[in-house]
Amino acid sequence: MNARRAIIALYLVLLTAFGVGTGVLFLEARAEFTALKEKQAQIQRELAAAQARLAEQDRFLQRLRADPVLVEKVIRERLGYGRPGEVVFRFDKGP
Repeated sequence: MNARRAIIALYLVLLTAFGVGTGVLFLEARAEFTALKEKQAQIQRELAAAQARLAEQDRFLQRLRADPVLVEKVIRERLGYGRPGEVVFRFDKGP
């Protein structure tokens, strides 16, 4: 009878160790899953922001293609060009 109790105790110890090991692995997997979900949400936000910027740039490009007044404005402001006979003054922006 003593050997039988020893075998049962051994099985209980092994089963308990298996349960604890499984629980630890489960907690680690859950933590990793949570971290990946947070990373996915962050990437989704970044993607949405990039898509919004792309849409804005596309609208601006369409306006540039269709509006010659806007093209002239952009050329004057960004590139510093002027019409023939005009004098363009450029100033340093400072520190």
